Amino acid sequence: MKKNRLLTFLFTLLIGVFTYAQTSVNGTVTDNQGQPIPGVAVIIAGTSQGTTTDFDGNFSIEVGEGQQLEISSIGFTTQVISVGDQTTVNVVLQESIEILDEIVVSGYTTQSRRTLSGAVGTVNVEDAVKTPVVNAADALQGRVAGVNVIGSGSPGASPVITVRGYATTNNNSPLYVIDGVQTQDANVFNSINPKDIEYISVLKDGAAAIYGARASNGVIIINTKDGDYNQKSTLEVEIYSGNTDVTRFPDMLNVDQHAQMIWQSKINDGQTPSHPQYGSGGSPVVPSVLNVPMPAGAEYVGAEARVTPGGTDWFDAIFDPAPVQSVDISASGGSESGRYHMSVGYLNREGAMIHTGFERVQTRLNSEFKINDRITVGEHLNASFSNRTGSSGGAVQSASFSSPLVPLRDSNGNFAGSYSNAMGLGISNSPFADLNRAKNNFGKDLFVTGDIYAQIRLMDGLNFKSTAGLKMSHGHYRTFSALNPEHGEAVSNNTLYEGSNISTEWNWSNTLNYNTAFGDHTLDVLLGTEAVKSSYKTNDQLRTGYLFEDPEFYTMSSGSGTPIVSGGRSSYSLYSLFGSANYTFKGKYFLTATVRQDETSRFAKAGSAGVFPALSAGWLISDESFFPDGIFSTLKLRASYATLGNQSLNQSNPDVNISQLREDGAFYVFAGAGSAQTGALLVSKGNPLLTWEETTSTNFAVDFGLWDNKITGSIDIYKNETNDLISQDTNALSSTAIDAAAPYVNLGSMEATGTEISLSYANETSNGLRYGITANITAEDNKVTSLIADSYSGFDSRMGFLTRTEVGQPISSFYGRIVDGIFQNAGEVSAHASQDGAAPGRFRYRDVEPDNVINDNDRTWIGSPHADFTFGLNLNLGYRNWDVSAFFNGSQGNDIYNYTKLYYEFPLFFNGNRSTAILDSWSSTNTDAALPALSETIQNNEGTQANSYFVEDGSYIRLRSLQIGYSFSDDIAAKIGARSLRVFYSGSNLLTITNYSGLDPEFASGNPLALGVYNSNYPSSSVSAIGVNIKF
Repeated sequence: MKKNRLLTFLFTLLIGVFTYAQTSVNGTVTDNQGQPIPGVAVIIAGTSQGTTTDFDGNFSIEVGEGQQLEISSIGFTTQVISVGDQTTVNVVLQESIEILDEIVVSGYTTQSRRTLSGAVGTVNVEDAVKTPVVNAADALQGRVAGVNVIGSGSPGASPVITVRGYATTNNNSPLYVIDGVQTQDANVFNSINPKDIEYISVLKDGAAAIYGARASNGVIIINTKDGDYNQKSTLEVEIYSGNTDVTRFPDMLNVDQHAQMIWQSKINDGQTPSHPQYGSGGSPVVPSVLNVPMPAGAEYVGAEARVTPGGTDWFDAIFDPAPVQSVDISASGGSESGRYHMSVGYLNREGAMIHTGFERVQTRLNSEFKINDRITVGEHLNASFSNRTGSSGGAVQSASFSSPLVPLRDSNGNFAGSYSNAMGLGISNSPFADLNRAKNNFGKDLFVTGDIYAQIRLMDGLNFKSTAGLKMSHGHYRTFSALNPEHGEAVSNNTLYEGSNISTEWNWSNTLNYNTAFGDHTLDVLLGTEAVKSSYKTNDQLRTGYLFEDPEFYTMSSGSGTPIVSGGRSSYSLYSLFGSANYTFKGKYFLTATVRQDETSRFAKAGSAGVFPALSAGWLISDESFFPDGIFSTLKLRASYATLGNQSLNQSNPDVNISQLREDGAFYVFAGAGSAQTGALLVSKGNPLLTWEETTSTNFAVDFGLWDNKITGSIDIYKNETNDLISQDTNALSSTAIDAAAPYVNLGSMEATGTEISLSYANETSNGLRYGITANITAEDNKVTSLIADSYSGFDSRMGFLTRTEVGQPISSFYGRIVDGIFQNAGEVSAHASQDGAAPGRFRYRDVEPDNVINDNDRTWIGSPHADFTFGLNLNLGYRNWDVSAFFNGSQGNDIYNYTKLYYEFPLFFNGNRSTAILDSWSSTNTDAALPALSETIQNNEGTQANSYFVEDGSYIRLRSLQIGYSFSDDIAAKIGARSLRVFYSGSNLLTITNYSGLDPEFASGNPLALGVYNSNYPSSSVSAIGVNIKF
């Protein structure tokens, strides 16, 4: 009995102590305008225990005796408050002017900008997605120093993204980490609704080392919106509609100018002018109806091909303004134990090129739940279905040299063409006909990406997290090549090509994270394991002989030809161990160490494992007692050194020979008759000695803030040295060797250096005018330092190879003859070095070697596709209910090899059209000309060998986006039951300033050994739209 009384007494005493020690504290957090701030973190200082404010800024928390509350939110100055005996604590947070308060996603964890010692760039997502953004990658272009994003212009096409330029002859694509999903497939950006993005960070140096063998090209991390705890449910609707157009076309000859060009060319060649269409005699006569044989068939009976007055403008025919529509609906909210974000979006963007377009439907569901105060689980799930229609093919090239005599259609409505090669109408396909016939071609993609995760707080400061991510895509594509009876070289059979592919990538990571503080020291340690698996499978079919050219009959069973089936599969895996430690002393000295071991299936066992370490340090000098007050409010130094890897290839197992069982190439009838014998075709030569690329990254930087941090910025200077460069060795197999892809080899080394500068300024006047500017500039250079061969050539063309990679030069530089003007007379020809084809009016080539003979030894470096610097500039202005933002980006000092000039400035196809540039061709009365004398054939190797005439300055400045918005008052918004109502005009690619003569100075080059060659690429389109944003 006494024992029970004693236990009761002790129990009552403990309850009393606990009751005395724990106090329930309530409060409200507001900004300096008195507005409540939802989602503010309220934690007990020195622990991970806490809560967040609800939609009205309210919170409630149990606080022990002597404990303090730490109140923090992004964009506001953190406050630490002693509770004492208070039961109500109301807090007013001040907007932060401390540039180091930003929370940065730096891999598998987050860090404050203060403790960060690596090069990590972030994107202001709100500004980036204000304008109509089709591809989420567009939000990066020009907004982070060192990051370059170039789209193909074709709606729905994936962009080419590089971080800190080109540092390899191999795949230069960075690693993309989207929530918990990891991939190097840039197509994934087409599946993401840009409006769902919460945060983007770019790891550029040793900060990326935590990803080891996939980190040498940088890492781009995208986190999507999750909603907030204690947030009232909100609904947001944004709708815009507008049009897209191409505004830059080459000026082409009209039909009268074309006729004069034909005549003058023949006269220059010593001929008496005559032409199947323009007649003969002293002057050409433009016909009203083409003199051509019409194709057989009832539809051509009585048909005439009537010449369009002034001639056909082919660029005007294939480009036309097209509509753009977008609808995005999202909802988010949360309670004390859960939060969510969901969205659905629809985009329809028809291409400015006729019968091309991109349509996408996308939906997302993100959620997270606190099972208890120790366990949190969550998921991200995104699904999208898209359809790219039409096929641009060679339409731009065909439009470049199609004859202006040929109309779009004949008098019966059939497509018109060249009809016969003997009729003087060139040999170009009608791009108008090709695009119309391809309008039912498609490329459909179903993308599903997502992850599930669980996080367990094992004890204060020690957390375990397990994340499984998955990306699945299923592609279905169909192309039908129709008969073209109007063409001079008409195809004899129509063909259906249909195929599918299935791609699966999954990753599973487990991390243990421990953070603690003791005295002036803080330590954050991360240990982890990760497994990655990727697989890809294709199945393609081809059949000819279709009676009806109607989409209803575009099935394999409707053809009469023998079906040809092909396909393949590939896969690779990666297993990793990694760890990192972040150490801080006195809040101003920082040290980070990272190491990762990767083992890949891509290479032979002996070279399959690699260890990638990194070390970085920082010093916040402005927190030192000796740092003087003055201009600098913040000054921080950073330095890093890391070893990074690259195991990304276009082939899963490059260490072994790859053969395929294919009936179209491997099965053979040995006896000359009978059934074909099954066989295997060697398609790729293996290299068992291949190993991964290794990049040594060095970075020195300074972060600063001036005048109370009104101006902030950073300067990074870096050097990346890459060894064991991987590429296919085109020199390894001779032209008479086996018909297989060249083996991948470690062919050499190169280095890339650069300087990145970022600046930001924001202020507000006393009368409420808000303004800000952010800018970045990147100067970068690269050069090859060693090769196993003398050189490697790239971009094989009608003019031979146009690029060359050689030791001491930037990768993929232009190589050819230097044009030193035009010979004016026979005296200049005889005084010059011996040059085949030299004559008055022809290009004069420089005798580089000087041996008095012009030959291949006089070829030299004639340009570089690499810019001296790239830049981005964002301007923001706001006054009362109005807001304006304008974003510019550009490139300076890069060259473009304008290969398309061969088609519309030289007589490669004599009867085709030319640009008006040829009006400045050399003649005895026009000696200060840009182009050589007109001729019926290419003379003097002017269009058969690479030369400097085709190299142009590719510098440009582009108004990437412009938005003007007006937000209605709360009273007006309330009338429709909304919290806010905003209307806006939005435009992109509205203005381009450049001296480049082609359609677009900004175009994608996928092959790092063939950069900077413009070959009739689909140009970028401008978009103008009007929209409304409503929040409920």
